[in-house]
Amino acid sequence: MILVTFLLSIIVSIYQSYGSEFQTRGIPLQRASIYNPFKDFMCLDGSSTIPFSYVNDDFCDCTDGTDEPGTSACSNGLFFCTNKGHISRFIPSSFVNDGFCDCCDGSDEYLTSNCTNLCEQLGEEARREAERRSQKISEGARLREQMMAEAKRLLKEKQERVAVLENEKSEAVRLKDEAESLKKTAEERESAVLEEFRAKEKAQRDLKAQEEAEEELKEVKSLFETYDSNGDGVLQVEEVKSRPIFDQNKDTVVTDDEIKFMEIGEINYDTFVEKVWPILKPIVTMSKVKVYPPEEEAWKDNTEEEPNEDNNEEELNDDEIPENGDLENEDEETENKDSYEPTYDEETAKIVEEANQARSHYESTLRTVQDLDRELSHIKEFLSKDYGTDDEFAPLDGQCFTYTDREYSYKLCPFDQVTQMSKSGGSETRLGTWAGWADKEYSTMLYDKGQSCWNGPQRSTRVTVNCGLENEVKSASEPNKCEYVLEFETPAACKLSEKNKDTHDEL
Repeated sequence: MILVTFLLSIIVSIYQSYGSEFQTRGIPLQRASIYNPFKDFMCLDGSSTIPFSYVNDDFCDCTDGTDEPGTSACSNGLFFCTNKGHISRFIPSSFVNDGFCDCCDGSDEYLTSNCTNLCEQLGEEARREAERRSQKISEGARLREQMMAEAKRLLKEKQERVAVLENEKSEAVRLKDEAESLKKTAEERESAVLEEFRAKEKAQRDLKAQEEAEEELKEVKSLFETYDSNGDGVLQVEEVKSRPIFDQNKDTVVTDDEIKFMEIGEINYDTFVEKVWPILKPIVTMSKVKVYPPEEEAWKDNTEEEPNEDNNEEELNDDEIPENGDLENEDEETENKDSYEPTYDEETAKIVEEANQARSHYESTLRTVQDLDRELSHIKEFLSKDYGTDDEFAPLDGQCFTYTDREYSYKLCPFDQVTQMSKSGGSETRLGTWAGWADKEYSTMLYDKGQSCWNGPQRSTRVTVNCGLENEVKSASEPNKCEYVLEFETPAACKLSEKNKDTHDEL
């Protein structure tokens, strides 16, 4: 009995001294104490306790698979690759002895030993890459500090500008209100004098129109008397047909169609004024502006010699047709009315000019206020954005960066929008406008509410932000319809904590 106890103590001592040599396959050194071959094994989820001989016996006894870390018996088990010289990691225990080398040290294929230990080689490459990344992060962090300093300067400048603009706006609003009051007073004076001026002008126009109408009636009466060749106070068809002015087609014959107005019957002076003159007026007008010497000669050949009053009519046709019937003059008058600019008297012109100047001055002060409002709004929007923990991304606002692949050119304007344009030409397509950050780590920008796809949703873009020594879009893709992903590098994303993290992982 004493001998057995002595032997057991020796075995325990040896295990404690050389535990790593007897370490259970598939577990990290940190868990070695849990897998004690001299004790029953308790499943890590506490579901059951089994004899240690059941560990790695190629049969799954624990529901969490922790009794088979070194075999593929448990579908939910994990095998630990020590990978000395490189990075240790866990792999699914189902990968153990499956014929593929998953651990760089080949420990997962221990039954065949066909795997070459590549850990030292891979570790060396990883260390070189880690060193390059460390240097990149260090340099990027230095540039990030510069961007932070630039951000601080920008924000201070913007805040100071807001204070200046607020003061300028207060004064501009005061001047605008003052100008508006002056404009109102000037326009009231203008309205009063223009009302008086228009009343006088209307009275003058009415008087002139009355005089012209009376003059026209005199001329119409004279024309009626000329056409009424027998002086009986009634126009007859024969009297009208004898007048070449009614020969509209100039064939030397006045047809019934050319004097349809005669169908109304006997035409006395009143009927002539009321019904015939409106029809004749254009004809008389045209006869004045167009002269037909050959036709008149023809009329002389085809008509008997008329009394002297006919000669008087010919003189009237050529020289005395009332100007009021001139169609072209009427058109000119209409055109002149459209472009009519009244000629004011000196006092009225002065008041109108003062009102114009008051309006112009008010509009100028209003534009000044609007310009200040726009600038204030733009700056306040800038100041309201989240530019990172230390505002390190602020200098990117207002800049744009492009990336071109085989088909498209992409433009990223941080904190504004993302656009796309076909290399073959055409207009830009908006892939989204600034919507904020996706996480507290400031590693992903979100842009939404872009232009709608054909029969699809509005376009949107996620921009992953990584450490880089330059501000540069590295790639662009559309993994899902109307959903775009851009990769963007910037020194603003270079943090020394990332360097420390890499060092920790490598250790």
